[in-house]
Amino acid sequence: MVKSASPNSTFNKIDPVDFILDGQDGKIPRTNSNCSHSKRHSCANCLPIDPYDAEYLKEKDIKHMSLHAYIRSKTDGHGKSTKSLHVLETINCKLLPNCDSGHRPYPNGICTKCRPQTVSLNRQVYRNVDNISIENDTVANKFLDSWRRDGNQRVGYLIGVYEVFPDVPLGIKGRVCAIYEPPQTSGPDFVKFEEDPNEEAVDKLCGLMSMKRIGWVVTDLFTKDAANGQVHCVRHPESFLMTAKECITAGHFQNKYKNVSKYTEEGYFGSKFVTLVVSGDQANQIHFSGYQVSEQCTAMVDADIICPTNYPELASVRTAEPNSKQFITDVQFIEKNEYGVQVHRDAKPMPVEFLLVDVPAGKPKVPESTFHVLGEDSVPFPIENRTQHLEPQDLTSVWKYIKQFREEELVEMTSNFHFLLWLLTNKIVTFTPEEIEPLVSALTKMDGTSILKWYKSNSNWNTLIGLCQVHEAHPEQPSTPLKTSDNAGCWACNFCTFQNIAKDTDCAMCNLPKS
Repeated sequence: MVKSASPNSTFNKIDPVDFILDGQDGKIPRTNSNCSHSKRHSCANCLPIDPYDAEYLKEKDIKHMSLHAYIRSKTDGHGKSTKSLHVLETINCKLLPNCDSGHRPYPNGICTKCRPQTVSLNRQVYRNVDNISIENDTVANKFLDSWRRDGNQRVGYLIGVYEVFPDVPLGIKGRVCAIYEPPQTSGPDFVKFEEDPNEEAVDKLCGLMSMKRIGWVVTDLFTKDAANGQVHCVRHPESFLMTAKECITAGHFQNKYKNVSKYTEEGYFGSKFVTLVVSGDQANQIHFSGYQVSEQCTAMVDADIICPTNYPELASVRTAEPNSKQFITDVQFIEKNEYGVQVHRDAKPMPVEFLLVDVPAGKPKVPESTFHVLGEDSVPFPIENRTQHLEPQDLTSVWKYIKQFREEELVEMTSNFHFLLWLLTNKIVTFTPEEIEPLVSALTKMDGTSILKWYKSNSNWNTLIGLCQVHEAHPEQPSTPLKTSDNAGCWACNFCTFQNIAKDTDCAMCNLPKS
């Protein structure tokens, strides 16, 4: 059995939005009641509606109740003490390790105590996140620009926060403020994550801004009519909405970014990590669709018993290999046969629709902007990890971005996720997290005075500006030492190309070492 997290450690990691919703009753006041009694009295016709009321959810076309409404359905009517109990149960598809029943280890022995239960696939009635909101068109279009340029598919991490979503009782919204594009290999019909050396730096920067990775996004776009901006409709209810591979990837992410909860013995339950799929809708327009996979899916992914098939709409439970030490539990689902009779099917294969939870996605009616939105004529900061012929993050492009801002516009210059991340991760003049922290702190407070002070006092920033200016003045200078007779006594700095005299061990311009 997994040891439960202590209350203090659990509370310290619970998302602020969960604290807020945990303190609300979530009941919906009735309107237009026909009651004849006084305002001080109440009856069954005017009592507030529970947040998990099936008729209310159906009337409002809410397919899944929120997680906090689901928790209320487990705790309401059982006394206040129930709120401190572990009413949520984490699904497990793995063998219980180190079983104490006295039998030999699997595959030579097994018992009902260590063997996981058979999984009967059901549509999940709740969801951990009820809405995904991309702040503005700029966030979405900057991500799509890469595909528009070369036609290769793209993945990214959604950077943002979780907030209360009032349109669903006790609902949660994921607000996307930026999209981080990690190292990846892609083509017109595939995309693959690569190892990210800056993973910790990204999470550190998000933490400084009180943000986090709230999901991932993947494109599946094929041009139909470039002149009219139309794309092919590949995904729809009659084909598939997410592929089996994407469901498994989503399951890995949801297992990695677990949701801390006081309502389980393990100290966590489910995940708020969402999936956005960008593809063509039935009107041949680019459309963002949001999903999560069910807790049953994440449990199967965690146990490594689910795999894709040759058909995108079908996943399958693995077949146990002879003498394998991995136990594969039985998985079944119910569907109607050709006679309309409900029958049990073995999940070899299974439709991925059993694993999906729809999460509505879109943009707010009034655009929001955590980060500054540049005008159409401004020079954008180059996006990280894009191929060199698209958006190189070199001194030339960085300087073009920096020099367009006046001194009184330093807040706007700083208010760019990709720019701040470049400061943390570039190999020219690297800024430590300790250096960046006061800058980010001033940015979150929109404190222009402190931001100006930081730029004027930070030696690394002054070095960077010097390098950019030298590079602009001498873009043709080689970055390696010249070997002509006229320059035999000089060496060129590998970072800024400044010509130094032979006796100097550090560059006179940028103070970086010779080698």
